[in-house]
Amino acid sequence: MARRSTRRLQITDQLVNAELNRVAPQVTELTGWDLRLDTLSCRTLPKDRGYEEILLAQLQGMGVHGWSDLLPEIMERMLEFLIEQNTLAAYLPETGEIVVIRENVDDSNMDGLRLVLAHELVHRGQHVVHGHLFARVEALLHQAIAQIQSADMDFRQILRIMDEIQPIMTLLESHAAYVQGILKHTCYPNAHIESNFNLATLLFRLIGSRKIAQYTDGLPQINAAVASGEVESLYAAFED
Repeated sequence: MARRSTRRLQITDQLVNAELNRVAPQVTELTGWDLRLDTLSCRTLPKDRGYEEILLAQLQGMGVHGWSDLLPEIMERMLEFLIEQNTLAAYLPETGEIVVIRENVDDSNMDGLRLVLAHELVHRGQHVVHGHLFARVEALLHQAIAQIQSADMDFRQILRIMDEIQPIMTLLESHAAYVQGILKHTCYPNAHIESNFNLATLLFRLIGSRKIAQYTDGLPQINAAVASGEVESLYAAFED
């Protein structure tokens, strides 16, 4: 096994854009999707901007304002902590860009960074080719937030909405995880992706079990669909 260097990566916009263009053809080959790189941008963020740029900006892009007013301050601070400590990168459909959290990937090796970017490029392809799924999730989130803001909030209705979102997100995340796994096996066997077991990781595993499940629960279905050449049918199943 190759010995991993202890030298941290210098994560810059120039580096992530160069590696994005390097790995994009591999993602296209595995998915068959045009990623529309001509309209995709990629940039880096410091950890302390993750919550604002990944969650709040996406909510604002969907027309959701006053998010902070919906949560007790301690819950918002915990959510901010979890996102900024656990997120490596994210695809933001509202702006058509990939953002990379510098401090959360700089202890990866270069191949690990490529796998992180590949995962987000799958989400880019999903958005370009199957944008109806993103629109569906957005509409459901609006319903959930409306329920939270309602004077007669129905918690069971919120759970029902989240149960409807879960299978869509499981398809999106499991397919991205599948492509990432194939690339690790075929192209980047020595890839190392930064992973630190700390309080944020523990809390995320304890309270984020539904999110974590999205990356794995759909893998058997994805494997079977790839083997039979029917991946697109998984996405078509969610069409109205």
